[in-house]
Amino acid sequence: MLDTDKPLDPKDEKKLNTRGIGSGICYEPFIKIHEINSKGESYRIRGRNTSRAHHLLSRLEFSAFLVFDRFHLTYDIKEQFPLPIIDTLSICARLGIKHPQIRNKLKVVTTDLVVELKGKPSIAISVNYSSNLDNVRTVEKLQIEKLYWEELGYEWKLFTEQEIPAIVKENLEWLHAASQNSPDLYKELSFDDIATVISRLSNSDKTLSTVCAAMDDKYECKAGFHIGVIRNAAAANLIDVPLNIVFRNWRAKDVSMIIGLDSFNARLSDVS
Repeated sequence: MLDTDKPLDPKDEKKLNTRGIGSGICYEPFIKIHEINSKGESYRIRGRNTSRAHHLLSRLEFSAFLVFDRFHLTYDIKEQFPLPIIDTLSICARLGIKHPQIRNKLKVVTTDLVVELKGKPSIAISVNYSSNLDNVRTVEKLQIEKLYWEELGYEWKLFTEQEIPAIVKENLEWLHAASQNSPDLYKELSFDDIATVISRLSNSDKTLSTVCAAMDDKYECKAGFHIGVIRNAAAANLIDVPLNIVFRNWRAKDVSMIIGLDSFNARLSDVS
């Protein structure tokens, strides 16, 4: 049976009615983290440009998202974006490859991140560990995505762990550890609580760790409390930090609230 004669997976067909449509806060990803049986790590994180929770299916996808979400020209990111089945079937026929399917039912091909930029061509990003590129089916899926987006006029990029600069990678690892091992105390903090901590930094030129330690003493908090707030809020994408400077050298004046996030009552427990 030809791929064009095979039915679309009913679950995928149902999701296409409501997902992968719209933009910004109204966009709903085709795949959500609770719908996959992943042996790895997955994340829900607030987007600084969309004010919604984004569903990221791997640690590398989480890192890629943070990099692009903090890029000054980014105004929207759509994750797990579904490609039209009619187009992917056509591309597979032209490439002479089998369309992704399970038990003779066609599966929708998705792109990990679609990044919309101000004044520049949009970028479609496929996120994959370099070790996966030896797999023939992985490469074939990437070929489908690349051809689809380039024919649409988008720039297509493959994002591997090798694309992350060493300093950015170290910062993301530090933030990641906080998001994975955060005490309940931090998860109960509200947006207003975080804003209060940021206001205490007083735009100081001293290192962030020095200022936070002084605030722990001043407000009689447990040692490490204030730097913990900053670390967890940055991991949750609720505050802005300079990823191009290693976290040990951040200064108090480098940290700020993300403009626009006060439109919702964010808590660290909203992300995982």
